[in-house]
Amino acid sequence: MVNEILNSLAPVSALQPVHLKRNKSLVLDDTVIDDKTRDLFVNGFQEESQYATMTTEKLATRFTQGLQMFDYESLTDVGHLAHWKASSFKPGNPIENALDDNPDTFWQSDGSQPHQVDVYFSKRMSIVLLALYFSLLTDESYTPRFVSIYVGHSPMDAIFYKSIEVRNVNGWVALSFEDSRPSDRLLKCQFIRLVFPINHENGKDTHLRGIKLFTPSRKLATETIGLIQCFGNGSKLMTGCSLR
Repeated sequence: MVNEILNSLAPVSALQPVHLKRNKSLVLDDTVIDDKTRDLFVNGFQEESQYATMTTEKLATRFTQGLQMFDYESLTDVGHLAHWKASSFKPGNPIENALDDNPDTFWQSDGSQPHQVDVYFSKRMSIVLLALYFSLLTDESYTPRFVSIYVGHSPMDAIFYKSIEVRNVNGWVALSFEDSRPSDRLLKCQFIRLVFPINHENGKDTHLRGIKLFTPSRKLATETIGLIQCFGNGSKLMTGCSLR
């Protein structure tokens, strides 16, 4: 009798199996040439033999060159608009060191794992790119092996977004968000948390030398508005167009 009632409310024939979607870790290795990950590595792919002759000066140059390769015409760096809070830091190595565009300075945690960095904005942001600098050659056991990313409006409602595995990287990595909002490739959030649970070689403390957060450039939006004003709202050329 009970089964008949339940079946009338929700017919078994109409029920669909539930498939759990498990996000795989994004594996980062700039010595493995792969078209699927080509756009991630700002400094490009490298051969193992090139790393054998890599010097501290060359790594510093890669850091600076990577910064210069970001498209500042279409991107706006908004890291300075956020409040950054690390779970811990060694005296002399605060989180601000990861924001100063200097390859010789870095944030270093000082406590038990996992370590984390929280990013607070005063309003919801449209993040189009998250860039991180890793250098296994420089930081060795201080290099994070895994990074988990959580996003939301605050720490209270932040949800897991993605995990990345840093196998072998010596340069800037640019993460975009096609899998978050395919329509505009934006990550809409007010809070971001980066968690560093494990380091290479079982290291205890983590180094982070560079991190950038970008939104779409206001300049492009202003130019588009100017174009609309130039042709007028009733122009056939602008009919059907919309601003993101």
